[in-house]
Amino acid sequence: MTIRKPTDERRREIADAAIRIIGERGLREFTAAHLAAEVGITDGTIFRHFKDMSEVISAALDRLPALMWAAAPASGDPLERLEAFVLHRLRSMAIQPGIQSLVFSDQISHALGGDGPARVAQLRNRSRDLLRSCLRDAAEQGMLRPDLDLEAAVVLVTGTVMGFLFALKDGALPAPASEMELRCWQTLRTALVRPQVVS
Repeated sequence: MTIRKPTDERRREIADAAIRIIGERGLREFTAAHLAAEVGITDGTIFRHFKDMSEVISAALDRLPALMWAAAPASGDPLERLEAFVLHRLRSMAIQPGIQSLVFSDQISHALGGDGPARVAQLRNRSRDLLRSCLRDAAEQGMLRPDLDLEAAVVLVTGTVMGFLFALKDGALPAPASEMELRCWQTLRTALVRPQVVS
Protein backbone atom coordinates (compact mmCIF):
# COMPACT_ATOMS: atom_id res chain seq x y z
CA MET A 1 0.00 0.00 0.00
CA THR A 2 1.32 3.45 -0.95
CA ILE A 3 1.62 5.91 1.92
CA ARG A 4 -0.21 9.15 1.18
CA LYS A 5 2.15 12.11 1.59
CA PRO A 6 1.66 15.87 1.28
CA THR A 7 1.87 17.07 -2.32
CA ASP A 8 5.08 19.08 -1.85
CA GLU A 9 6.85 16.15 -0.23
CA ARG A 10 5.71 13.70 -2.93
CA ARG A 11 6.71 16.10 -5.73
CA ARG A 12 10.16 16.44 -4.15
CA GLU A 13 10.49 12.64 -3.90
CA ILE A 14 9.53 12.21 -7.52
CA ALA A 15 11.92 14.96 -8.67
CA ASP A 16 14.78 13.44 -6.65
CA ALA A 17 14.05 10.02 -8.14
CA ALA A 18 14.13 11.58 -11.61
CA ILE A 19 17.59 13.01 -10.84
CA ARG A 20 18.82 9.55 -9.84
CA ILE A 21 17.35 7.78 -12.86
CA ILE A 22 18.41 10.29 -15.52
CA GLY A 23 21.82 10.96 -13.96
CA GLU A 24 22.74 7.35 -13.29
CA ARG A 25 20.91 5.40 -16.02
CA GLY A 26 20.08 7.94 -18.73
CA LEU A 27 16.94 9.14 -20.45
CA ARG A 28 16.11 5.72 -21.91
CA GLU A 29 15.44 4.48 -18.38
CA PHE A 30 13.41 7.54 -17.47
CA THR A 31 9.92 6.12 -17.78
CA ALA A 32 6.83 6.48 -15.61
CA ALA A 33 7.18 2.80 -14.65
CA HIS A 34 10.82 3.16 -13.55
CA LEU A 35 10.08 6.42 -11.77
CA ALA A 36 7.12 4.91 -9.92
CA ALA A 37 9.18 1.87 -8.90
CA GLU A 38 12.00 4.12 -7.65
CA VAL A 39 9.60 6.09 -5.43
CA GLY A 40 7.42 3.13 -4.47
CA ILE A 41 4.19 4.46 -5.98
CA THR A 42 1.97 3.67 -8.94
CA ASP A 43 2.34 5.30 -12.35
CA GLY A 44 -0.95 7.09 -11.81
CA THR A 45 0.32 8.78 -8.66
CA ILE A 46 3.01 10.54 -10.67
CA PHE A 47 0.38 12.15 -12.87
CA ARG A 48 -1.63 13.35 -9.91
CA HIS A 49 1.38 15.52 -9.05
CA PHE A 50 2.73 16.34 -12.54
CA LYS A 51 0.89 16.84 -15.82
CA ASP A 52 3.55 14.95 -17.82
CA MET A 53 7.11 13.61 -17.70
CA SER A 54 8.50 16.88 -19.05
CA GLU A 55 7.16 18.65 -15.96
CA VAL A 56 8.89 16.02 -13.78
CA ILE A 57 12.18 16.80 -15.51
CA SER A 58 11.64 20.52 -14.98
CA ALA A 59 11.02 19.89 -11.27
CA ALA A 60 14.20 17.81 -11.11
CA LEU A 61 16.18 20.69 -12.57
CA ASP A 62 14.58 23.05 -10.05
CA ARG A 63 15.79 20.76 -7.24
CA LEU A 64 19.44 20.82 -8.30
CA PRO A 65 20.42 24.21 -6.79
CA ALA A 66 19.27 23.18 -3.31
CA LEU A 67 21.21 19.93 -3.59
CA MET A 68 24.33 21.47 -5.13
CA TRP A 69 24.85 24.54 -2.95
CA ALA A 70 23.47 23.44 0.41
CA ALA A 71 26.91 23.57 2.04
CA ALA A 72 28.45 26.51 0.20
CA PRO A 73 29.31 29.24 2.72
CA ALA A 74 28.74 32.73 1.36
CA SER A 75 31.37 34.48 3.45
CA GLY A 76 34.47 33.86 5.52
CA ASP A 77 37.96 32.69 4.65
CA PRO A 78 38.06 32.25 0.84
CA LEU A 79 40.21 29.11 0.98
CA GLU A 80 37.85 27.55 3.51
CA ARG A 81 34.93 28.44 1.22
CA LEU A 82 36.73 26.90 -1.73
CA GLU A 83 37.55 23.76 0.26
CA ALA A 84 33.92 23.46 1.41
CA PHE A 85 32.72 23.83 -2.18
CA VAL A 86 35.12 21.22 -3.59
CA LEU A 87 34.63 18.67 -0.80
CA HIS A 88 30.84 19.08 -0.88
CA ARG A 89 30.80 18.48 -4.64
CA LEU A 90 33.01 15.41 -4.36
CA ARG A 91 31.06 13.98 -1.42
CA SER A 92 27.70 14.62 -3.07
CA MET A 93 28.86 12.61 -6.07
CA ALA A 94 29.69 9.61 -3.93
CA ILE A 95 26.22 9.82 -2.37
CA GLN A 96 24.18 10.78 -5.45
CA PRO A 97 26.25 10.82 -8.66
CA GLY A 98 23.15 11.67 -10.68
CA ILE A 99 23.26 15.29 -9.53
CA GLN A 100 26.59 16.08 -11.14
CA SER A 101 25.93 13.80 -14.10
CA LEU A 102 22.94 15.93 -14.99
CA VAL A 103 24.89 19.16 -14.75
CA PHE A 104 27.86 17.84 -16.74
CA SER A 105 25.82 16.16 -19.49
CA ASP A 106 23.31 17.42 -21.99
CA GLN A 107 20.75 14.75 -21.05
CA ILE A 108 18.43 16.96 -19.05
CA SER A 109 18.75 20.00 -21.31
CA HIS A 110 17.75 17.89 -24.34
CA ALA A 111 14.87 16.35 -22.40
CA LEU A 112 13.57 19.78 -21.44
CA GLY A 113 13.92 21.26 -24.92
CA GLY A 114 13.22 24.97 -25.34
CA ASP A 115 14.96 26.80 -22.52
CA GLY A 116 16.51 23.59 -21.12
CA PRO A 117 20.08 24.25 -22.37
CA ALA A 118 20.00 27.81 -20.96
CA ARG A 119 18.73 26.57 -17.57
CA VAL A 120 21.50 23.95 -17.34
CA ALA A 121 24.12 26.49 -18.45
CA GLN A 122 22.86 28.81 -15.71
CA LEU A 123 23.57 26.09 -13.10
CA ARG A 124 27.05 25.52 -14.49
CA ASN A 125 27.74 29.25 -14.56
CA ARG A 126 26.59 29.64 -10.96
CA SER A 127 29.21 27.08 -9.93
CA ARG A 128 31.90 28.84 -11.93
CA ASP A 129 30.89 32.19 -10.44
CA LEU A 130 31.16 30.76 -6.94
CA LEU A 131 34.61 29.33 -7.69
CA ARG A 132 35.70 32.58 -9.31
CA SER A 133 34.56 34.55 -6.25
CA CYS A 134 36.48 32.31 -3.83
CA LEU A 135 39.61 32.45 -5.97
CA ARG A 136 39.39 36.22 -6.52
CA ASP A 137 38.98 36.84 -2.77
CA ALA A 138 41.90 34.53 -1.99
CA ALA A 139 44.08 36.26 -4.61
CA GLU A 140 43.22 39.70 -3.21
CA GLN A 141 44.30 38.49 0.24
CA GLY A 142 47.62 37.20 -1.16
CA MET A 143 46.77 33.56 -0.46
CA LEU A 144 47.24 32.27 -4.01
CA ARG A 145 50.32 31.89 -6.16
CA PRO A 146 51.02 35.33 -7.65
CA ASP A 147 51.34 33.93 -11.20
CA LEU A 148 48.04 32.04 -11.01
CA ASP A 149 45.60 32.59 -13.87
CA LEU A 150 42.21 32.75 -12.09
CA GLU A 151 40.15 31.71 -15.11
CA ALA A 152 42.41 28.72 -15.74
CA ALA A 153 42.09 27.86 -12.04
CA VAL A 154 38.28 27.82 -12.38
CA VAL A 155 38.67 25.33 -15.25
CA LEU A 156 41.18 23.29 -13.21
CA VAL A 157 38.82 22.94 -10.24
CA THR A 158 35.84 22.15 -12.48
CA GLY A 159 37.90 19.58 -14.37
CA THR A 160 38.96 17.94 -11.13
CA VAL A 161 35.33 17.59 -10.08
CA MET A 162 34.39 16.14 -13.49
CA GLY A 163 37.35 13.75 -13.46
CA PHE A 164 36.42 12.53 -9.99
CA LEU A 165 32.83 11.90 -11.12
CA PHE A 166 33.83 9.86 -14.16
CA ALA A 167 36.42 7.83 -12.22
CA LEU A 168 33.79 7.16 -9.54
CA LYS A 169 31.17 6.08 -12.09
CA ASP A 170 33.70 3.85 -13.88
CA GLY A 171 34.84 2.25 -10.62
CA ALA A 172 38.33 3.61 -11.34
CA LEU A 173 39.13 5.49 -8.12
CA PRO A 174 42.39 4.02 -6.79
CA ALA A 175 41.27 4.44 -3.16
CA PRO A 176 37.98 4.81 -1.26
CA ALA A 177 35.98 7.88 -2.34
CA SER A 178 36.39 9.57 1.06
CA GLU A 179 40.18 9.30 0.80
CA MET A 180 40.25 10.46 -2.82
CA GLU A 181 38.11 13.50 -1.97
CA LEU A 182 40.79 14.72 0.44
CA ARG A 183 43.63 13.81 -1.91
CA CYS A 184 42.00 15.76 -4.74
CA TRP A 185 41.51 18.78 -2.51
CA GLN A 186 45.12 18.65 -1.27
CA THR A 187 46.39 18.46 -4.85
CA LEU A 188 44.27 21.44 -5.87
CA ARG A 189 45.41 23.35 -2.81
CA THR A 190 49.06 22.68 -3.67
CA ALA A 191 48.51 23.90 -7.23
CA LEU A 192 46.66 27.07 -6.19
CA VAL A 193 47.98 28.30 -2.86
CA ARG A 194 51.10 30.39 -2.36
CA PRO A 195 53.78 28.27 -0.68
CA GLN A 196 54.59 29.35 2.86
CA VAL A 197 57.97 31.00 3.14
CA VAL A 198 60.03 29.48 5.94
CA SER A 199 62.65 31.83 7.39
